[in-house]
Amino acid sequence: MKALHRKPVESISAGPIITLAVVSLSTMGVLSLLWWTFSPVLGRMYAALRLLESATLWRFTGWGRYFTGTPAGEPFAFVSIYQSSAPFGLVAALLTALIGFLAWRKRSRDHIEKLITLPRQGFGKAEIISRFVPADRLVRPVPLVDPDQETFPAQPDVSNPLKGVRDLLNARAVETVLDDIPWHLAGALFLTIDAVAPLADRKAREAVLKAVRAAADRHAVNPLAEHPAALLPTLYGALLQAITERPGRSDAPLFQVHAVLEKKEDLASVVSALAAAALAAHRLHFPDYTWLRHVDPNLQSAITTY
Repeated sequence: MKALHRKPVESISAGPIITLAVVSLSTMGVLSLLWWTFSPVLGRMYAALRLLESATLWRFTGWGRYFTGTPAGEPFAFVSIYQSSAPFGLVAALLTALIGFLAWRKRSRDHIEKLITLPRQGFGKAEIISRFVPADRLVRPVPLVDPDQETFPAQPDVSNPLKGVRDLLNARAVETVLDDIPWHLAGALFLTIDAVAPLADRKAREAVLKAVRAAADRHAVNPLAEHPAALLPTLYGALLQAITERPGRSDAPLFQVHAVLEKKEDLASVVSALAAAALAAHRLHFPDYTWLRHVDPNLQSAITTY
């Protein structure tokens, strides 16, 4: 019975092999002809290369003395270049074998496939304990929460001390109530006020951002750590400037800020309302408030989620 389908046997054509052999022999013939013709010049170049790769030690060998001692312009023996290359070829072969052995040894011992290979007895309890660190030593337990309803401990409400100030352009009157504002609310309040009614002096904003970011980093490491003495003066000074300074600013945005400060009961509501106003004016820069994540995440969310 004849098979309906028979896979043809792949045959190797002799053409490419013959072509490669012809090209190799032709190349060797051309190089040999060049050596035969220009050996006085090529021999000097060959000797210089051997001296260089052997750090001049080759001159103390028999072939080294032959190549370096032959007078200039005299041809070299045809077989000299082949016989003198044999030791170098042997050394190169040994070095290649050594590198290959070291690579194979490293792969057989340290490769990931070797490290995760199933042991002969399988992964029993004793084997697992001896090889692996318990997960509870590496990962702290995380409370199960709904990712869509992520919550954080609520910060206590801080009343708005600026609500009772009659004239918010009076620097002395405003300065007397700033000490009641926590540092992180002072920083957030300044940034939102500056977003609604930008100050002419932009150095104040950079100084506040630098101060609150450094303070937030310290708070993230240790919430009870003391802050530098310059933190509060920097924040309160910039906040006083943002509330009372009039030159170089439009009156309408500044009075809008004052209206919010006079109406809201707590500072978190003030910051949130000013952030909404800055967003409506396309002047709210969200990265300015990322540092709040370490201090008051709820306030940071109120600013950045519109």
